[in-house]
Amino acid sequence: MKKINFAMGIHFHQPVDNFDHVFNEAYEKSYRPFIDVLERYPAIRVTLHYSGSLLEWIENNRPELLKRIADLVANGQVEMMTGGFYEPILCVIPQRDSIGQISMLTEYLRDKFQTEAEGMWLTERIWEPHLPGILHDAGVKYMIVDDTHFRYAGLLEHQLYGYYSTEDEGKVVYLFPSSERLRYSIPFREPHETIDYLRSLATDEGDRILVYGDDGEKFGLWPETYHLVYEQKWLERFFDTLIQESSWINITTLGDARKNISSHGRVYIPTASYREMMEWSLPTESGSLFEDVLNEVRANGKDHYYKPFLRGGFWRNFLEKYPESNNMHKKMLRVSNKVAELTEDSRIQDVKNKKGSKGKPMDTGTSDTLNPLYIGKCVARKGDGLPTNIYEANLELWRGQVNCPYWHGVFGGLYLGHLRAAVYRHLIAAEVITDSSKYGREGWIEAETLDFDCDGSDEIIVTAPDISFIVDSHKGGMLTELDHRPSASNLLNTLARRQEVYHKKIISNTHGGHSGGGPSSIHDIVKSKEDDLHLYLHYDTYRRGMLVDHIFGNGTSLENVMQNKHEEIGGFPWLPYHPVIKDIKNGKAIILEGEGIVYGSRIRITKEIRLENSSPDMVINYKVKNVSGDKTDIWFGPEFNFAMLDGKSDFCKYYIGKTPLEDSCQKSKGESKDVSSVGINNKVIFTDITLYFSKKCTLWRFPIETISQSESGFEREYQSSTLIPHWRFTLDNGLEWTVDIKLMLRKI
Repeated sequence: MKKINFAMGIHFHQPVDNFDHVFNEAYEKSYRPFIDVLERYPAIRVTLHYSGSLLEWIENNRPELLKRIADLVANGQVEMMTGGFYEPILCVIPQRDSIGQISMLTEYLRDKFQTEAEGMWLTERIWEPHLPGILHDAGVKYMIVDDTHFRYAGLLEHQLYGYYSTEDEGKVVYLFPSSERLRYSIPFREPHETIDYLRSLATDEGDRILVYGDDGEKFGLWPETYHLVYEQKWLERFFDTLIQESSWINITTLGDARKNISSHGRVYIPTASYREMMEWSLPTESGSLFEDVLNEVRANGKDHYYKPFLRGGFWRNFLEKYPESNNMHKKMLRVSNKVAELTEDSRIQDVKNKKGSKGKPMDTGTSDTLNPLYIGKCVARKGDGLPTNIYEANLELWRGQVNCPYWHGVFGGLYLGHLRAAVYRHLIAAEVITDSSKYGREGWIEAETLDFDCDGSDEIIVTAPDISFIVDSHKGGMLTELDHRPSASNLLNTLARRQEVYHKKIISNTHGGHSGGGPSSIHDIVKSKEDDLHLYLHYDTYRRGMLVDHIFGNGTSLENVMQNKHEEIGGFPWLPYHPVIKDIKNGKAIILEGEGIVYGSRIRITKEIRLENSSPDMVINYKVKNVSGDKTDIWFGPEFNFAMLDGKSDFCKYYIGKTPLEDSCQKSKGESKDVSSVGINNKVIFTDITLYFSKKCTLWRFPIETISQSESGFEREYQSSTLIPHWRFTLDNGLEWTVDIKLMLRKI
């Protein structure tokens, strides 16, 4: 009789600080019912991975589920996998953090499930060739990647039914290829189709293994799957069918497969992820061309033939595709270095002498730095064995490394403001801990010039106890980040409106939905969550931030500014500004100067940003000067984009003077005249923002809304609230116009 081995690796995850209702829905539709069914089938053995952020939520809100999973582990039915605790992309965070996060989850699993996890779930299966050394040092023995990875390495179809060793610097880990075919058929095709596929691969030797590895949320949480998987009993029928065929299908865990089946040899995998991720990472124009190529290949019936040689981009492309993602990533690296410096400066001997939870000294390694493995164990144990500030700083840093907000594909990811806000909240909290340990809690300002975003040009970073900001002097002298540290919020956490490959589907399918009689994979769903989304497809030509300087053309209106279709005179949003950092009494001043041609005259805009040691307020002095040329009419307005997270409710209100606007929500738009001050009262982040103007202005306000795809369809997302105070004046040659703007931030 021909036989085959079959292993299932199921991954469950929710990002850090996702909405509680999302956790609850996922629990009721997927996490609990999956275990309900699994408990009734003791012959079905699976390998499970739960991210640490999800495990923490379950422990705090549904602890009974942890006990049930622990019983399945004890009975040998479930094998648990480790990974980065907060589900980071391991190859783009510092090695010390990768090892620490893996150690943290391994220790957590050891404590909660009394198991030693040797396998690892690789976040988004994002692979880079240097990973084996890191994983080996973290105690990882094996993991799942896609069979796509192996195809890119040159392996043929018949070579994909086993596992392989790989190494870096002689440090070995083992890789199992997960079937893309099963990823698309489970649970969307009838169970017998998977059985037929297994039968076609079975051999007399019985030494092949077929691996299915995918997200657990597709069992109930993905659109329409709850009805299919549980109400129509797809999962039970699948398990019943596997058991009926168990005379020739050996249902195994990945760990047992590694122990009982010989490796097929050595392999070296190029940079890769699953196929769709690599397509999403391409720049939009290239991505559209690549989609055309794929469609042509499929139309010619050559898909299978060319598949190994057609691949998209590289995950790190997201950092170039979306500057806002790069900003988070470089912020994370900066904070990680600060946390490492704090850890390095701690009293090592005091830590080494502390006892672990079992009364034995914990191993910190032989070097004079705290070993990342040790730090991970201690953080899993709520800081036992670490100074409080080091424990809290590492915990906050690692939470800020959760992958979801750093990229965008079929899930909202980067487009979801609350997920980006969570990253900044934790990174800011970690940074405050490190800075407070170094400088104290008040009376200091640090200003430095460095290439923060790694684009070859320096930025200016100013940090004080209550506020921190980044100035990009080479792109309009704008602020790209403004951290209000008491609320741990980046108030400029917005996202520019950019063209995406899938936008052409919105235009051609404004009322579309997927066809067919049942649930589809989220990769195949084409539908909009509201009508006429194409009317909101506007694209920005500059990055949204603060102090984006505009000189408007005569035909400018609120409406065409909202759509970014107005006339920009002088090109100030894109011009390089000359920066100077100056010491002032009790503080710092950042002076930025840019020049452009406005109706034939050379116009200079100078903005001076002043920050004092003892004040959380920022004062901006603007000077607009006609350096040379004829008398020139100027229509000047600096742009502010405040990311308020909530565009619709009464939790975030506009006010002018001290009076709320009649339409005060953040999605409102309008023009107000003779304005001396404008503010936003935000009860989501408990912060009040007020702008005071030394000269009365006309004020435009409008929301920045993006159109993005998610697993349930195309949707409109609020990103930020744009405020543009503007003034019209005339300048003779040599004359200048000035205005002072005071930004006041208060915790409420």
